[in-house]
Amino acid sequence: MKKTSTFSPTRVSMAVAMVCAGMSMPAFAQMETKLTGRVHYDARAIDSNLDKISDRDTASVASGFEVRRARIGFSGSYNKQIQFEGVANAVGSTTNFVDTAFINYGYNPNANIRVGRFKQAFSLEENTSSNNIDFMERSYVNQIIPGKKLGAMIYGANDAGFTYAASVYQGEDFSQTTNNGRTSTALRLTSDLAKLGKIGEGKSVIHLGLGSDKSRYQVTPTSSGNTESSASITTRATVISFRDENRGLSNAYRLQMAGTNLATAAYNGAGSEAVDIGRSTNGLELAVAHGPFKFQAESANSKFTASIVRGTNTGSSAAVPLDASVKTNYVGFLYNITGEDFSKSYSKGAFGGIKPTSEFMKDYGGVVGNGTGAWQVGYRYSTYEVNLTQAVAASTTATTAAYSPEMQVTGDTTSRYQNSPTANTHTFAVNWILNSNARVMFNYSTTTFGSSVEALDTNTNGSNTTREDIISVRTQFNF
Repeated sequence: MKKTSTFSPTRVSMAVAMVCAGMSMPAFAQMETKLTGRVHYDARAIDSNLDKISDRDTASVASGFEVRRARIGFSGSYNKQIQFEGVANAVGSTTNFVDTAFINYGYNPNANIRVGRFKQAFSLEENTSSNNIDFMERSYVNQIIPGKKLGAMIYGANDAGFTYAASVYQGEDFSQTTNNGRTSTALRLTSDLAKLGKIGEGKSVIHLGLGSDKSRYQVTPTSSGNTESSASITTRATVISFRDENRGLSNAYRLQMAGTNLATAAYNGAGSEAVDIGRSTNGLELAVAHGPFKFQAESANSKFTASIVRGTNTGSSAAVPLDASVKTNYVGFLYNITGEDFSKSYSKGAFGGIKPTSEFMKDYGGVVGNGTGAWQVGYRYSTYEVNLTQAVAASTTATTAAYSPEMQVTGDTTSRYQNSPTANTHTFAVNWILNSNARVMFNYSTTTFGSSVEALDTNTNGSNTTREDIISVRTQFNF
């Protein structure tokens, strides 16, 4: 007798439908999920005196195009009390492919608990989405803060305009070695004084915030991976680095700690030890907004320490511990020419997106294209300053007496800082917000370095500058 299969897609569908029919409708309504994503596409024209050669290490001094962000993910909630999010970074590497991934337990609105990978509790600028930041790039302050890390956080807000957030996180993230159980912590407190004092009849924001970050992590020193003529046995770990604020020269400044030498020269060769790094940062935030005008400023002061954790390879001299302080600041102004109110975009200690009063290319009574969108103009002044506790001596590799791109830390001839320990950047902006999902940004920035800089890790010594001018344009879409 021929055996026949009892499987049928129709029967399976009917069975599922019967099971579902036995469940209450509210069970389906408990789960809400939506697709999210963003694409930021940039064009950048860079003007400096630095040589532009066919080397990946000088990509930061050449004009070009860039997919700045391309992310896709989902977010949602279960029973409105448990929220979740997972976002992948399509232009990232294996170390940051997961942009965010967290679960949020919101049973108590005054004491939410979040676990996973998320933005840590520090900085107004960082806690503003990249879809809504005032300028194409965040300031120098953003280059020394924890950002997105693995951890756990408790946070909340009340009706009087006060917010708090405290987190414990993993300082080394995905790409560095274990931190031997050391704990990193961040704390942020904010208050809207306008709401607290009932100032401005609901059209004003007076945001004041304080932040504290203490982190301890380790980095493995490696040999250079650039395209110089030969591989090296010298390993180093970067402790502090700054890039020109408008995605120009990288590194505009770099402080490195020497590791032990490799037994055999290699590109990207890992040392047998780790560099232990400690960072302590205190931050201050201020934002004042009324109607279409907003002023925003932040200041962050950091202390860095770094010491070598010796392994079995002792091929280099004993390293002197590094000790440095970093100051970063910015002040910025933004004005909505089309009159949109900034207070409507402020909530729970951060600014969201501006919703245009008149959306571009919307159907207004059968006439398409009458909307103007929202137009903004802005200006920001931003600085960084690094100071070493130890005295420093000029390296013999300096090309001229007036130009010393590489300095050595006294007592350790293999630890070094390179390029300028100070810089300031003026940025001018014109933003066009077509609607809540699309924006075009125009930025012009001019950066002055405190001392001459060069494109590091290349054979272009002698090509140096103290100034960099950048024109950049971004088109973005998010949903």
